[in-house]
Amino acid sequence: MRTPGMRITVVGAVAAALALSATACGGSEQKKSACDKLQQTIANVNKTGMSQIGDPNALAATYANGAKQMREEGKDSGDDGVEKAANAAAAAMDELGKSLTGGGAPKMPDTTPLTNAGRDLKTACDG
Repeated sequence: MRTPGMRITVVGAVAAALALSATACGGSEQKKSACDKLQQTIANVNKTGMSQIGDPNALAATYANGAKQMREEGKDSGDDGVEKAANAAAAAMDELGKSLTGGGAPKMPDTTPLTNAGRDLKTACDG
């Protein structure tokens, strides 16, 4: 079972990697709307995740649901770059969720893919 301290670290990693990812959106109204929704989804996942630190299954489900929303919002953007970046961020979020419920000895998850995806999402939304 994963320790609460590790789950706090994972939630913090999501916040750090994605909180600023969709802060400024250039381009069409469709793209801007999708980026705004992505930013809201990220904020909601972070907020909900902080309340689920003691329940790794619920936290993993929050990440999975957030990832699903991010994929839909990326697709709705009408922008290939935003969609690709949203999909990458969603995949990284899914992997973090899976790491919370996996068996074996606890280990710190690799948040590099999430950090990179967050940077790419910010770039795609800013462009």
